[in-house]
Amino acid sequence: MKQTFRQSMSWLHTWGGLWFTWILFAIFLTGTLGVFDDPISHWMREKGKAGEVPAMSAEERARAVTLAQDYLVRQAPRAEFWSIGLPDEDEPALRVFWRETEASPFQKRTLDPASGSQLKPGSARESEGGHHFVHMHFELHAGTAGIWIVGAATMAMLVALLSGIVVHKKIFADFFTFRPGKGQRSWLDGHNVLAVLTLPFLFMITYTGLIVFWATYMPAGIAARYDGDEERYFSALTDGPPARPRQFIEAAVAPLAPLMLRGEAAIARETGFVVVEHPGDRSASVRIFGRFDAEAESDRLVGRSSGTALFDAISGEVIDVQKPNSVRGGTVLAVQQTMNALHFVRFGAYPLKWLYFLSGMAGAAMLAAGAILFMVKRRKNAGNEFGSATAGVYRVVEVLNVAAIGGLVLACIAYFWINRLLPLDVAERATREIELFFAVWLATLAHAAWRTPHRAWCEQLAASAFLCLALPLLNLLSTGDWLVAALARGDGETAGVELTALAFGLLFIAALRHLWRRAAAADARDETLPDATATATGG
Repeated sequence: MKQTFRQSMSWLHTWGGLWFTWILFAIFLTGTLGVFDDPISHWMREKGKAGEVPAMSAEERARAVTLAQDYLVRQAPRAEFWSIGLPDEDEPALRVFWRETEASPFQKRTLDPASGSQLKPGSARESEGGHHFVHMHFELHAGTAGIWIVGAATMAMLVALLSGIVVHKKIFADFFTFRPGKGQRSWLDGHNVLAVLTLPFLFMITYTGLIVFWATYMPAGIAARYDGDEERYFSALTDGPPARPRQFIEAAVAPLAPLMLRGEAAIARETGFVVVEHPGDRSASVRIFGRFDAEAESDRLVGRSSGTALFDAISGEVIDVQKPNSVRGGTVLAVQQTMNALHFVRFGAYPLKWLYFLSGMAGAAMLAAGAILFMVKRRKNAGNEFGSATAGVYRVVEVLNVAAIGGLVLACIAYFWINRLLPLDVAERATREIELFFAVWLATLAHAAWRTPHRAWCEQLAASAFLCLALPLLNLLSTGDWLVAALARGDGETAGVELTALAFGLLFIAALRHLWRRAAAADARDETLPDATATATGG
């Protein structure tokens, strides 16, 4: 029989959504956690106990930049890129970064701002912190390939949203309909309610997520007009100075400290970072970035800058100055920056961040409910879509559901435990934390394949609940800090992380109780049914 348009959309929504749901759940969950990446980093790096870092004078900043430059000249005199991060309230150490070539990974070292000596591993709790969730959200820690995978999944999300609207012709009636304790019907109602509740947010966050990497996803215009040179394109778009290609003429970078002080005078703001492009080459340039000051920023300006000053790194000539709280570029860039601000919630402070957090979690729950509904429905009424392989395919789907949803949740909370249990003197500690995060996630996949679906769900939920509820105790035992102490000193970021973990722990306990009750009710029904084999044989 010929399908109607609505039936076709139902098929597309069901099967197209299924194959991308697992990736989309990871994108939504980690992106939602990434809304609070700074508080998570604050907790993981023990910033709450460090006390207030005294402000550096101009002379101290100049000395720190000189020490950092001396270190970089020794370590990477011909690198592609240098960056110097000055100490601030979140990071008391002097940080230096460099990259030898465009294809090589970034190198990072932390230095004593007074002496310039490299700090040994273990002197601070090195961690990627909440930025791990941000990178997981937009690239799955897989670089450009990950960006393309996330882009494909995001397009699938838009298709699923549009097809879902077509499928649910009574979409607003569905919003007011929830029938608990009805098995498949309850999962469908929950999926519908969460989808309709967050529908404007879902459309906004999905569309703006694509816009963030529009130059990557739609490079044809840049390739045709600028021969694929993105730096030249963005320089033209922002009315900024053109990119300076390497000249391959050796030249020493001028002392950075005087340039930094001149940059501070030009933008009337203290320096946060000093960046050098092509050090050691005649084309080298130095950009002074002003320190972000939340109290001085204007929420009325989207895409605002904290101020930059650009110099020729060899002659010291001023190339460009952009004042703080100024916006560059035409309408195209203003639209793109507005989309970025919407996606990354760069306005509205904590109230709006919490709205994004709750909406994002509701979106993740909607995706999880859809994936679970798919299997609940087919446990009762499985078709023969894959012939003799149907049972095997559905077993794989069941395993992936457990690992992609319950397993990822477990890996995310385990990441906080890894941060506290991993020794401080481990080399490349931040990288080891992320590797162990993926190891835990992979272990949940093996566990889901080994156990029955019900036991796998229950055991992974129980593990997540325990890790969430015990997180404040772990922090107390490993660092001597705890929730009450954080509240007493007014450290809302540390307290917020632990209170949120406790809230999720209680939520997982409630979900676990529900699963146990459903399983007990199913067992009771099975015991009351006559034995089919015995009935057939007359026994």
